Amino acid sequence: MTFVIDKKTQSYTITDQGQPVLTYRFGEVPLPAGVPAPHFRKLDTPYNGAYFTDGSQYGGERSNYIHPLYGFHGEPLTADYPKDHMHHRSLWWSWCEVRHNDKIGDLWAVCKIRAYPVKITKTEARTDAAVLQAVNAWRFDDEPAPVVNETVTIRAGKTAGTQGARSRTVDVDVRLEALVDGVAIAGRQKVDYGGYSGMTVRLNPNVKEFSLRAVHPHPDKWRGDDLKIVERVTDPAALGDAAWMALCGKYPAAGVETPDFTTLMMFESKATPLFPNNFRYYGSTCISLAFPGKTIVPLAKGKPLDYKTRFVVREGKTTLEQEKAAWQAYQR
Repeated sequence: MTFVIDKKTQSYTITDQGQPVLTYRFGEVPLPAGVPAPHFRKLDTPYNGAYFTDGSQYGGERSNYIHPLYGFHGEPLTADYPKDHMHHRSLWWSWCEVRHNDKIGDLWAVCKIRAYPVKITKTEARTDAAVLQAVNAWRFDDEPAPVVNETVTIRAGKTAGTQGARSRTVDVDVRLEALVDGVAIAGRQKVDYGGYSGMTVRLNPNVKEFSLRAVHPHPDKWRGDDLKIVERVTDPAALGDAAWMALCGKYPAAGVETPDFTTLMMFESKATPLFPNNFRYYGSTCISLAFPGKTIVPLAKGKPLDYKTRFVVREGKTTLEQEKAAWQAYQR
């Protein structure tokens, strides 16, 4: 496994036998040419998932996310700057409310707060895995001093299995360290489904025959806009507290006339506070492991918060048993 580094854009691509696995966007990714950043509408009450109603700009330039996450034929599984939600960014981790005392910024929508690149602390390529570690600082637009240091460690495992049944793992471990007192994170509080935040993926809009399986012991912790595409499984007797999502579809790939299915599995570590957390999914194939929902989680100075997630990319349409085995392997 190797790294391919674009110094101009500060993009770090992990490859396996010359094939791309993922690209981490450490440097700022500008808006598409000719596309202005949107603004929240001015209203008396929140609407349509928005927190701010003061006309604030959101969804502009950003960094600190993965795009693309690739399939096994070099096809992008994810989307960046989608037209319907400009602030969605492929595979990313963020929170709709970052609080500093009475101040609130929306890291999810890139509104009033940003994660700014500080340094790359590790690029380690081995035969079995590649590890990248980056430090980013969260700063409010009107507050020059950072309020949180974020360290993200991305581990991409070597591809396993034979063609047609290949799989690989991508672990994303996030450590949040408050630099000042009075900091907390949460999902939006002022909308009915305010829990979404945390680890999120927005899929390639050209995916075909998309389906989603959500496994969770508590069905009241699921929320989705299009339940027709979701198989929901609740079976604590057989699965205990296991919780995961499996996203399945066919992605266009260069040189592949009739693509087969690819499944992307999402698992949060059982060490995550409030495990198992909410699931949130949109009809636009935006899917979140929504830690911490509407719960406001303080970030205390000197007490880092670790938030760990695994993605498994696998060829074909997975079974419930295959997904369960992958979940158990991660929790071990």
